Amino acid sequence: MNFAHLAGLFAPIASATVEIVAFAYLDSAGRVLGLRHIRSGDTLCIDVPIRTVVRDALSFDAKLVAMAHNHPSGHAEPSRNDLTVTRLVVTVFNALGIRLVDHLVLGGGAIVSLRARGLL
Repeated sequence: MNFAHLAGLFAPIASATVEIVAFAYLDSAGRVLGLRHIRSGDTLCIDVPIRTVVRDALSFDAKLVAMAHNHPSGHAEPSRNDLTVTRLVVTVFNALGIRLVDHLVLGGGAIVSLRARGLL
């Protein structure tokens, strides 16, 4: 699964006025098995329901997961909270033999890949 494919998959959340976190559950070849979008009532942050995300990944028998969220502020730079949540997701998935392939942050027409920045 390459960056351009992931960016296209998650593009619909880029212009939302509240934060949305999206997960794509993938097989070992990178084919999409399912998607989940979680909308926040807030423009500044979102809680990632780890139990829900893990349940989804296991029910799809996903081997890979991609994650993305938007920043309604228009700034695509990852926040400290974004990095903390990403590390938690990576830790939980690693314990289950699932790999987080990337976490994209979308805002202001820009997309930041945490993998490309070496943050995964």
